[in-house]
Amino acid sequence: MSAELQKIQEVLSPVKEEIVQHQVYKVINSTEDLRIFMRFHVYAVWDFMSLLKALQINLTCTTLPWFPVGSGSTRALINEIVAGEESDADALGNKKSHFEMYLDAMEQCGAETAEIRNFITALQSGQTLDRPTRLQEPQKRPKRL
Repeated sequence: MSAELQKIQEVLSPVKEEIVQHQVYKVINSTEDLRIFMRFHVYAVWDFMSLLKALQINLTCTTLPWFPVGSGSTRALINEIVAGEESDADALGNKKSHFEMYLDAMEQCGAETAEIRNFITALQSGQTLDRPTRLQEPQKRPKRL
């Protein structure tokens, strides 16, 4: 192993251990726990995609006519991440975004996807994030006695 690779592994080792020991792994003990986690975590996945697109819009050129914007290294990094996040391949080789793959995984484990799908549909229909009361409220489950 090269000295450079060894140094990278040494630097990343404590970070990897911190991830492996994360509290989330101690509280997800069943499929139902995973379903609940995914039901809320999907918003973080969507938000990451939105933040990434904001970076792409602000740090690269996404308008016509095209002009080079900012640092070539920054453009390359952002566009590389966008390409990977928006057009990866699932287990069957189908091109999908990581967000779409996450929704697929939610469906495979039986996690509820109606809330996030309603949220996305509302935004696509012109609703805005600054008016959350206009988004369709999820149906509330009756309390168990």
